[in-house]
Amino acid sequence: MLIRPEKENDREATSVVSLVADVCMATVLIGALILAQALVPGSASADDKYELEGGREAAVLGSSAVLFGLGLWADHGYEPLTPEDIAQLDPATINWFDRSATGRWSPGAAKASDIMVYTTMAAPISLALTDQGSREAGTLGVIYLETMLLQGGLTFLTKNLFARTRPYVYNDDPDIPLALKMEKTSRRSFYSGHTSSAFASMVVLASVFERLYPDSSARGWVWGGCMAAAATTGYLRYAAGRHYPTDILAGAAMGAFVGYIVPSLHELEADGPGAHGNSKSGRSMTLGITMGF
Repeated sequence: MLIRPEKENDREATSVVSLVADVCMATVLIGALILAQALVPGSASADDKYELEGGREAAVLGSSAVLFGLGLWADHGYEPLTPEDIAQLDPATINWFDRSATGRWSPGAAKASDIMVYTTMAAPISLALTDQGSREAGTLGVIYLETMLLQGGLTFLTKNLFARTRPYVYNDDPDIPLALKMEKTSRRSFYSGHTSSAFASMVVLASVFERLYPDSSARGWVWGGCMAAAATTGYLRYAAGRHYPTDILAGAAMGAFVGYIVPSLHELEADGPGAHGNSKSGRSMTLGITMGF
């Protein structure tokens, strides 16, 4: 099959621009909803565990938009690999910890990882089915959207800054299409977006459940199940030949960090009357400054 790199590159560039444009539009729309809900007085009760503030939500949303914008800028800083580039790749140049990934290739594991990540991303919706979660469903929904926007921006930027070649590109298995190795996405290995998304969503689910039900005997089971699901997603990315172990570990760390810190910034300092208005807004400004550099 004759491959024309120029046309492949044009299609890839158009796809990236379209994707980022869609993300930016979604960010604007979601941001409007976030600010509208944050600025309109709600019917908060003394039992609420979380709250929204206009300034904090704008800081998180603005940080996410900046990260996506920087990621789009970084996307133009490198080109897809050519057949000549690929032919010169040597797995022996990969560090010993990551090298085993270059021998992995499994479309089935890749498909399973897609199913796992979509499942984990949908799972936090189950919080709205609980008594306490249903009362704060709107606030928790905003918190979750902010979490995924922020981790998505961080992932997009990091992938394009590092432009790390995926393991399967080093693999000489004839079942791996050369056209796939020449796609720009083949240089977006670090870090694993599937793993980051899975850990972010699972930490949100587990940490919010623990906050809503501090006396529940199910807390340990929820944490265990959530971490197992996220870790399984990461392993499947390794088994598929899509990521190195270090990609997965970094994705897990970043996803878990964002998944914990964003809900934490919205926690009320104390339960009961008078607690509202005492959320951790000081730390939210630090987050905005740090992520929006």
